[in-house]
Amino acid sequence: MNSYISNLYLKPTEGATSQRLSPGPATPQSFAPFQRGTKAITFDIQNSDAFMTIDGSTPVSTSAHKLYAGRAYTLSVEAAKAAEFIAASGTSVIYASELTN
Repeated sequence: MNSYISNLYLKPTEGATSQRLSPGPATPQSFAPFQRGTKAITFDIQNSDAFMTIDGSTPVSTSAHKLYAGRAYTLSVEAAKAAEFIAASGTSVIYASELTN
């Protein structure tokens, strides 16, 4: 069992500030660098659905993970470093916080 499943009590990373992305359908955005010690990133999608890739490619609606507005997601810091987002339509708001154990 990995530590992210067995340790469900993550806490905010000391010194980290939240990040807010506002990608559009044709303007991909990524997270800024994270604090040392961050293990996971929790984020929610506001305003408009979004598409995300974590393989280094630019997301497009036909080949990306669809993330739905109103839902929260968590990624390992390694996946979050590689994540790139676009909005499904309009402008999406992605609000993220850094967590550690």
